[in-house]
Amino acid sequence: MSVLDFLFDLILPPRKSDQLIRALTPADLHTLALPTSGLLPYHDPRVTALVWEIKYRANKHGLALAGQFLADGLLAIVGEELGTLLLVPVPMHKNRRKKRGYNQTELLCEALMSYASVVMEYAPRALERVVETAPQQGLERTKRLNNVRDSMKATDPARIAGRVCVVVDDVTTTGATLEEARRALSAAGARRVHFLPLAQS
Repeated sequence: MSVLDFLFDLILPPRKSDQLIRALTPADLHTLALPTSGLLPYHDPRVTALVWEIKYRANKHGLALAGQFLADGLLAIVGEELGTLLLVPVPMHKNRRKKRGYNQTELLCEALMSYASVVMEYAPRALERVVETAPQQGLERTKRLNNVRDSMKATDPARIAGRVCVVVDDVTTTGATLEEARRALSAAGARRVHFLPLAQS
């Protein structure tokens, strides 16, 4: 920590979630990863802090950590596929984006690209959220599935047709959001759709 950062923290003490992720390293995240899925366990307080700092604060240190972690996850997908992957963030409805000021899944994609050593094409507007759904957090599985059904559409089918798409999200629970993204991309002619979430709850 620089002297300037130290003085700034004295004047404006950091949030608890910020303090938690400042202590995290890329090696810590790989140690935390679930053996079954390779994803981060959302209910670990450090992972919760990481997700919240990215989602609600666009925390640069958190994004750097997440970008490195996701870039490693992308390598497993690259090993299975030929051609240039199309990187697609889960879309946010325009009203929610206006309120928050950014889409955290786009920030995750941008962070991932800065660490990934593979050639890919980024398509931040490949999917559009056409229905302003209620937040998925706290909903039971059936309601989650119904909540996001037919809520997305592909904006440029010609760009998607025949492509292998990688959909990036911050947290997956039931997989409902990712399955809706798969439906919309497949309807536009995607050859295959892979999911790359940061954490699993």
